[in-house]
Amino acid sequence: MTWIDVTRPLQPDLAGWSGDTPVRLEQRWSRARGDTVTVGWFQQSLHAGTHCDAPLHFQTDGAAAESLDPTALCGRALVVDARGRELVDISAIEWQAIGRDQPCPQRVLLRTDAWPDSRTFPAKIPVISLATIGRLAEAGVQVLGVDLPSVDPLDCSLLANHHALHRVGMMILEGLDLTQVAPGHYDMLALPMLIPGADGTPVRALLRRSVP
Repeated sequence: MTWIDVTRPLQPDLAGWSGDTPVRLEQRWSRARGDTVTVGWFQQSLHAGTHCDAPLHFQTDGAAAESLDPTALCGRALVVDARGRELVDISAIEWQAIGRDQPCPQRVLLRTDAWPDSRTFPAKIPVISLATIGRLAEAGVQVLGVDLPSVDPLDCSLLANHHALHRVGMMILEGLDLTQVAPGHYDMLALPMLIPGADGTPVRALLRRSVP
């Protein structure tokens, strides 16, 4: 089965949060300019594109990125069709409708298509209900992934969903690109970078259809 890359490319035209550090790539040395080697340097926000939030991002004394379990992002995942919804509630995550003979995987990814163009930051995104987070936790979900810049509304300062997900031990994966992924069951391979002390980390995420 073919792997599908669901990572947003880290390039200069990637839209980010207002006032945050933009993506920048430059070559300090270049073979084309006569140097022995080409060596570049890279700059970005830790919350640009596809990334995981560490608890430090929303808690003063929260754990940093080195605490994130990379194995949590590898395994069976369910892509849920939540397109066209302003509120993502439990009715949008009826995994039984996709496969009643399969239990809910530990990783649930919400496809909303509310951020279709990575070059343009969305003005508004769907809201995920707190009740949905509780229900997912009851089902044993360990990772909630979204194709959005945040699991909370863009104008939210309390970050209620971030805190709720942390309380139930669920990892937060944001900024996926699921536009080429049909709803259903997949194998996911995604790894956060090891950046000690960081409040978040870029992730390279891949999906492929699960083999029964």
